Amino acid sequence: MKEKISRLFDVLEILFHRKGGFSYLKKPTRSLASFQILNRIHSLIPELGTVVDVGANQGQFAVAVSRFYPRARIYSFEPVPDTFQKLKAFTAHMSQIEVFNFGLGSDTGNIDFYQNEHSHASSALRISDIQVKELPETAHTHTITVPIKRLDEVAKSFHLEKQNPTLLKLDVQGFEKEVLNGAQQFIDQVDYLLFEASFVPMYEGEPLFSEMHAYVTSLGFRLMGPVGALEGSGQRILQMDMLYARL
Repeated sequence: MKEKISRLFDVLEILFHRKGGFSYLKKPTRSLASFQILNRIHSLIPELGTVVDVGANQGQFAVAVSRFYPRARIYSFEPVPDTFQKLKAFTAHMSQIEVFNFGLGSDTGNIDFYQNEHSHASSALRISDIQVKELPETAHTHTITVPIKRLDEVAKSFHLEKQNPTLLKLDVQGFEKEVLNGAQQFIDQVDYLLFEASFVPMYEGEPLFSEMHAYVTSLGFRLMGPVGALEGSGQRILQMDMLYARL
């Protein structure tokens, strides 16, 4: 009951928010989490010129970005073909969003990818027993093959807005470090970095927050703070969406 009441308040907050409203809530890409994350980011970063949306799913984050930063150019990457088709359809009318049907990593080629029936949990890494216990809806996966490229290679075609900052958002279910390893040149053009950090292993072999924090600080970023969180049983924090700024 408490969770339902909290969700109702979240919906009402978006309904009466000047960036939300009924027009947002009726969209197939509506996302309470994405809207709340962007609302917090917008309070810290008034303007963005470019957003690189890695792990776009059906476009939930990209559409929310367009509400808060209507002039931003958005590049969205989603490797799962079925999910990509929804991303493409849901954003077809939005000229500021460009979509790509491949994943990003530290190399170029093809990899085994674990497509999850709960599409948000699809990953290049196997799902862990901890996640299945905490989120039973993520238990069922099957393996597909997807192409991946290096962000350094792909970003050569980006038209970056020099007057306003660039945000790199990573929601790739434990594969964040691999994406960054393939962005060693592009990362110098990134002003803000947002990624989902795990405090328990949600995927086999994923680096946890302490490792990721040390890595991104070595790339020249400082932690601004969390802008979203996922709680498990007993109110244990499983993951947080961490926002970093370039030093």
